[in-house]
Amino acid sequence: MYTPLSINLTTNGRPLRLHLLSTGSVAVKRRYREARGRGFGALLDFIIDSRFTEWLPIWVLVVEHPEGIFLIDTGEVAAIMRKDYFRSSGWIPSWFDKTQFHFKVTREDEIDVQLEKLGISTTQIKTIVLTHLHFDHTDGLLHFPDTRVLVNQLEWDKPFGAMKRLWPPHFQPVTVNLDCPYDMFERTYALTGGEDLVLVHTPGHTYGHCSVLIKTDAGHIMFAGDVCYSQEQLLNDAYTGANASHRMAHDTYERIKDFAQHQSLIFMPAHDPESAYRLASWTPVYNLPSEGLTALEDE
Repeated sequence: MYTPLSINLTTNGRPLRLHLLSTGSVAVKRRYREARGRGFGALLDFIIDSRFTEWLPIWVLVVEHPEGIFLIDTGEVAAIMRKDYFRSSGWIPSWFDKTQFHFKVTREDEIDVQLEKLGISTTQIKTIVLTHLHFDHTDGLLHFPDTRVLVNQLEWDKPFGAMKRLWPPHFQPVTVNLDCPYDMFERTYALTGGEDLVLVHTPGHTYGHCSVLIKTDAGHIMFAGDVCYSQEQLLNDAYTGANASHRMAHDTYERIKDFAQHQSLIFMPAHDPESAYRLASWTPVYNLPSEGLTALEDE
């Protein structure tokens, strides 16, 4: 399991505390992570690939903000280790997800247990924000039957690869329209009154995929969901094997890189082992000066 990371920052002079937690590990086909083509060719390429990646984290982010505690994605649950976990979704999705991914998740990895270790109860979470609707980002919803959940309206209306039968019965999200521009990003939605926590449309992996941008006094942090598997992919214009739209993914890459060239940006994909290191050491995408970093605490 990847070691949890906690960091103290400030936003508009007010205290902000972040916790980066991995809810278990996943290994994917190497050609799923690093595609050699696009579309059906990329799909076939990773399906016949016999090699898997190393174990990768399944990061979620807890944001202790002056306006409340936010949880970005909910991660995975130990039930995924059962052979019949995907059966309810039909034999094709079940075959696909059992053969293309390997998981290593224990009960101790689940988000409710990790929150308890931080002294945070599940009922203290003000809002859950989902980057997208894939199961390794939504399975932990079962621990939050009464918590407000936000999803991009487009992600809800046009899901790509979502396995709805795995959603808990209580899952009824609040859908939001991202209709305000911010810098390089055309479609955003402010999650806080201070507009320092922002949902940003970053499509490609799915049509409605979003990232969460955190504006701190030290610079910006982007929890990037599945924009890509690593920062290296972003910088090298390398793509995964299962994007809903290569064109959208390319546009998202360009917008993020343009933003990072004039704003100090810590970029954190949800399955990048280096995300925690970049946050702990405050290593931006590009070497721009940052100010206001108050303290770092690696737990």
